[in-house]
Amino acid sequence: MKGDEMRTNETVKRIIEQEGRSQKWLAEEMNRADPDIRMTNVKLSAIVTGRRIMSGDEMLAFCRAMQISPDVFLG
Repeated sequence: MKGDEMRTNETVKRIIEQEGRSQKWLAEEMNRADPDIRMTNVKLSAIVTGRRIMSGDEMLAFCRAMQISPDVFLG
């Protein structure tokens, strides 16, 4: 499971960098996509650096915010 967590954070980081988005922007967009997740810059930073596991709801909000398919996390 640790390997999957690693890949998730690396995928999130790569997508953020590729899209040229800030974590602040992304946290706001994730909250627009799903206000119940209550994403903060601190929580998002912990996900990106691998110190926190991204929940399924957070992953879906991330995908909605970035307008990408959740399939990017499969593989």
